[in-house]
Amino acid sequence: MRSGRIASALIVLFATASPTLAQTALLKLDNLDKLAVSAVQVIDVTVDEQLLQLASKFLSSTRSADEREIKELVKDLKGVYVKRFEFETEGQYSSADVEPVLRQLRGSGWARIVGVTSKSKYRNVEVFVMTEASLVKGIAVVAAEPRELTVVNVVGPIDVDRLSRLEGQFGIPPLDLGSKPR
Repeated sequence: MRSGRIASALIVLFATASPTLAQTALLKLDNLDKLAVSAVQVIDVTVDEQLLQLASKFLSSTRSADEREIKELVKDLKGVYVKRFEFETEGQYSSADVEPVLRQLRGSGWARIVGVTSKSKYRNVEVFVMTEASLVKGIAVVAAEPRELTVVNVVGPIDVDRLSRLEGQFGIPPLDLGSKPR
């Protein structure tokens, strides 16, 4: 009788604890939606796993090397999420607006791999990855400029060598991470 209660308690414990213990690469970005009011342009892309699979069906494995590579890259992704705000003047968003996103990225599971800060050009770019063993489970990019803020969140197993091929696809802007700051 007692072992049955212990087993029941363990089942309840694992059933309720597993969602909190499981790390997800999906960021909560809805706190940024309030910035849309003051932005002159907003790009908000939500491409979940179902849409990614549908979109990949339109990419040919035989037509071009680019399409073949993008199709291979997105086949196992769980989602691509982009929020980009462009403002007419500086100071229409603050670091406090970005802090909830950065707090998630400073949490367990994420590691910052790139940090670019340019005080002369007022451009800050941070790139984070979430890994499990040797597998990249997600990547996030936060690019902040005086009149622009971009957050990109790619969820799912990612081949880092091919990742730059997503720039310009699915609403992901060119981030120029390898080039000189503007």
